[in-house]
Amino acid sequence: MRPRHTIKHVIMTLVAPVALVTGAVAPTASASIRQNPWIYVSPETGPPGTEITVDGIGFLPNLLISISHPGLSGPDSIKAQEFGGIPAATFRVMESTEPGTITIQYRQAENIIATADFTVQRR
Repeated sequence: MRPRHTIKHVIMTLVAPVALVTGAVAPTASASIRQNPWIYVSPETGPPGTEITVDGIGFLPNLLISISHPGLSGPDSIKAQEFGGIPAATFRVMESTEPGTITIQYRQAENIIATADFTVQRR
């Protein structure tokens, strides 16, 4: 007499191959993660004393971001949010900053970098 297939047996037969395929293509901890973050500055130009806001997205979630901002006063680091965005950060162009371009850099990990420029104008 031939054994009967139970519902459990049929489900396992159908689900098990899917689980194996899913596991084979799922990313692992050693997989390379590519991020393409960007930040923007508002306003993009102004004289010393101008308050600017930097916002952006595309960072790894919940990790610290180092901020380089020569000629500006403001935070030196910020934590990315759950979805990889960043909370808006406020900076002020220092009174001693000479006219020209300031490059603001947000760096997370070794190769996750976003930059934006602010142009300091004469008073």
